[in-house]
Amino acid sequence: MAVKVAFLQSSDCWGCHQSLLNLHLGLLPVLPALDIVYWPAVVDFKHDSLKARPDGDILVGFVEGSMRTNEDIENAKLMRAKCQLIIAFGTCSCHGNVHGLANEWDIQESIDRKFKQAESITNENPKEPTEHVPGFARKIVPLDEVIKVDIYMTGCPPKPEAIVSAVQFLLGQKPQPMADATYCSECVLNDSGCVLEKGVLCFGPITSAGCTLKCTSDGNPCVGCLGPSKTVDSRVSKLGDMVKNADSLSSGDKKNMYEFLTLFLNIPLMSSFDLAGDILKQIKKTGAPQTPLANLPSETEGIASSIMGYLKDHRDFITVSTVCDTCPRKIGSKSQMTKVKRDYEGLPNMEDCLIEQGYLCAGPITRAGCGGLCLKVNAPCSGCYGQTKWDVNQAERFADIVTKTYNVALSKEDLLAQIKDKIGFTEKFSLATNKNYR
Repeated sequence: MAVKVAFLQSSDCWGCHQSLLNLHLGLLPVLPALDIVYWPAVVDFKHDSLKARPDGDILVGFVEGSMRTNEDIENAKLMRAKCQLIIAFGTCSCHGNVHGLANEWDIQESIDRKFKQAESITNENPKEPTEHVPGFARKIVPLDEVIKVDIYMTGCPPKPEAIVSAVQFLLGQKPQPMADATYCSECVLNDSGCVLEKGVLCFGPITSAGCTLKCTSDGNPCVGCLGPSKTVDSRVSKLGDMVKNADSLSSGDKKNMYEFLTLFLNIPLMSSFDLAGDILKQIKKTGAPQTPLANLPSETEGIASSIMGYLKDHRDFITVSTVCDTCPRKIGSKSQMTKVKRDYEGLPNMEDCLIEQGYLCAGPITRAGCGGLCLKVNAPCSGCYGQTKWDVNQAERFADIVTKTYNVALSKEDLLAQIKDKIGFTEKFSLATNKNYR
């Protein structure tokens, strides 16, 4: 049975949907499993057809775009009512994107500038259009401040392979071995020396047998690479107790919990695919029979759910990778920033770090996930995948990191003084999440 899905475009450029279509033949594995019931930008479904559907009739809704107009907000609420799962699709819906920079000004100032003062206006008596237009929201906010969001898929736009991987995950097309036996049954430490018994977090009791890496042979814990098993080992109660008392775990064990979820649940590209809650409960609630995750042993489901709940509220111990971690350019090379250059000044080389060549690049404060695409075509990172730390002064944070880590012949104060537009540079894609600009 095909899964019903809906796509909504709010205020944006349609780039996220274009990224999906850019998969071309890569869409073939998923299209037969989808019943697209609403996608007005591609298929001629009318708005009234979405309204007419029963609440919860659609399994997954993709909401693209920012909440700029009153119509955006109304449509988002309509999608929430009709869809069991909502995906914030792209940086506009996740963080507000470039549109959020408008929050620096009162909405009336922005309207006057756009329709009455812009140099391109040719009308003798310019005014804001009011006929057949939805009207503007006072401020732009991320989608999750308008409706409940279940999954976040950031990127401007998200990478095509990330999109299809996420869809395959939700459809249950990401294979899970689900062996009858557990990893513990073939572990060399099963009889003596068990790392779990020594107090080290090891997921062997709920992981499928058949692993060839045999991490425990080197004294390392199992992190769940092969996914869940159909049965559980007798040590599962020990594992459950440790997870329920996660605050007392070592930092290494806590990081293993994050790695475990990515591998165990086969969640794609965690750097740009984030769960807002307990996906196992959500999957069971939707009644999606395709995925084996709907039929886990109760002990396994309890452990995974406990970890998801803990990670949702305790992200501070996770070292989130930045764009710099995936950048091929050299740091500490012959180049040195002696002043901040504007993008039009000179032509940077392709080998050295752009910051050390004098250009502002948001890579040090931006989450990884894009693969450093802009950097590979000689353009600085502008931050579209979101920040690695929220609710701080991003300009100060950028200057701290750069002056301490990179080859920069400027003091923090000099660097900040030379950044012409601190908010536009450091919060270009995320200002809508900053409540100081409401």
